[in-house]
Amino acid sequence: MGTKALHSAGQGRLRPSFFFCLGVSVVFGALAQQAVFRCGQEYTNAPADASRCERLQPQAVTVIPGTRVQTPAAVRDATLPAQAPLAPPMASTTASELASRPREQMALSILDAELEQARQRHASLMQAYHRGEPPRTPDEVHDPQKYQDRVQRLKVALERAQRDIESLQRERMRRPVVPTPP
Repeated sequence: MGTKALHSAGQGRLRPSFFFCLGVSVVFGALAQQAVFRCGQEYTNAPADASRCERLQPQAVTVIPGTRVQTPAAVRDATLPAQAPLAPPMASTTASELASRPREQMALSILDAELEQARQRHASLMQAYHRGEPPRTPDEVHDPQKYQDRVQRLKVALERAQRDIESLQRERMRRPVVPTPP
């Protein structure tokens, strides 16, 4: 497109569309080159105090594609319509399922150990709480507020221990029972 095409016919002026295109290109060019600042841990293009921020040099944008989530065979099989099994369950066991058995067994043993510790902690707190009337210490005899504070702390700790036991039991119920290989 030559300069003659930009001028109006018979007049020596530029067309208004030329100015519009020029204006749009300047605006988009300015937006594309907008400064980016690093202010501590924050990256922004409108810092509150630019003197405390470091202006970063413009760089090319790098896009890294994500990875696809791989579902275990058990989840994939559960989403398929129910069909009659063609082979016994042990014959359809994949290598990844065999490898996950020791991990599942270890997870179950850790969960059982945590549950036992939570039960012991609950039992010791129940003994210390003594049905809401624990024995007073010598300094609590003269200061009833200290006694009330200690009773309240024991009650809160006891409720927390009970919730811990319940959550560990729920987690234990969610875990499948891992059969041991023959």
